[in-house]
Amino acid sequence: MLKDRKMPRDHRQGALVKIVDLMQRFSTMQHEKDFYDLENEQIRVKYQEELEDMMRELREFDISEVGNLYLTSGGRVVLDKGYGEYFGDGDKVIYTRKQLHSGIPLSKFLKDVNKLTEGE
Repeated sequence: MLKDRKMPRDHRQGALVKIVDLMQRFSTMQHEKDFYDLENEQIRVKYQEELEDMMRELREFDISEVGNLYLTSGGRVVLDKGYGEYFGDGDKVIYTRKQLHSGIPLSKFLKDVNKLTEGE
């Protein structure tokens, strides 16, 4: 399970955001001034432990566990609640993660999309 590394908000949540935050932490960690112990010529223990935890998270990450397919109130279709997408009360789940994994018959897909766009 991926950890929250930054504060989750309505527009900032989901597995895709967590994996991007993990990558960002990997890339910035080495630039912290106490990352490396010059005297002993090694990475400090607290960073070693954090790196091990992060590698474990990556190993256990299920790439197929992305989330639902949403229609946002702004009229955008997005997979998972991700960075930069704002969600409100009018947002709709078009398909659940389970439906996306098991597949959707074409006729049902077209019917659902037509139902969503009829109001426009």
